[in-house]
Amino acid sequence: MPIIRHRETGVPLRDVFAGAELPRALLAYADLNSADARGANLRHADLCNADLRGAHFDGATLTGADATLSESAGSFFARAMLDDARMQGMNKRHQGVVGIDFSGADLTRATLKNSNLNGARFTNAILRRADLTRCNLSGADLSGADLTDASLASANLSGATLRYASLVGTVLSGANLEGAVLEGADLTLATLNGVRLAGADVSDTLWSKTVVARAAGLHDARGLDRLRYGDPSSIDMHTLRTSISALPPVLLEQCGLEARDISDLCQLFGSEHSNQQP
Repeated sequence: MPIIRHRETGVPLRDVFAGAELPRALLAYADLNSADARGANLRHADLCNADLRGAHFDGATLTGADATLSESAGSFFARAMLDDARMQGMNKRHQGVVGIDFSGADLTRATLKNSNLNGARFTNAILRRADLTRCNLSGADLSGADLTDASLASANLSGATLRYASLVGTVLSGANLEGAVLEGADLTLATLNGVRLAGADVSDTLWSKTVVARAAGLHDARGLDRLRYGDPSSIDMHTLRTSISALPPVLLEQCGLEARDISDLCQLFGSEHSNQQP
């Protein structure tokens, strides 16, 4: 990758970025490995395919910036402004944990789809309407993050931490939440279609107009007896077929089933399972 240098001093720009005014800078394919860009103004900058590994963008403004296909393992974006930024396909060639720090960053409407964000930190980050479709977020920390109306469709969130995160209206269709910790999260209006929940901790989560359909492993989730409820939610027959006998009656009632319905369905699905045995 080319090294971008100051035109007068010849000093690599990565060493003089801190606090710099570089709106709409053209830095595609630039070598910014370990650069110090703390507090810099990189609004609408082109950072496509750039090497951002270990770089510091703490408190920087990257509103509308484009870092598509960049390499950013070990980089720091804490408290950065990344609203409307495009960062899709990051770290596609990186294997294992990338450990990016987005703590407290504003990623409103940011696009990060198809990125490897394994082990990234998003604690208290703002991710309203962000697109995290098909991202690898295994082991990521999203505690306290605001994911209102965000898309986590087909994302890998296995082992991730989402304690007290706002998942209001969040699309989790096809997401892998196995072993994830959602304690205290708000699932109001969330869509859990085709999710995998075995081993997930859902203790103290709020269910209100939450949609559950074709969920695998719901009966193996932890904390189902310690849910909070708002308006009625819904659950489909496919999920009931595999999980009803292990679901708390109060959850089923909150999903519109009456005591007689629950009894009849338990008998029906219990009979189906026994008939399928050799």
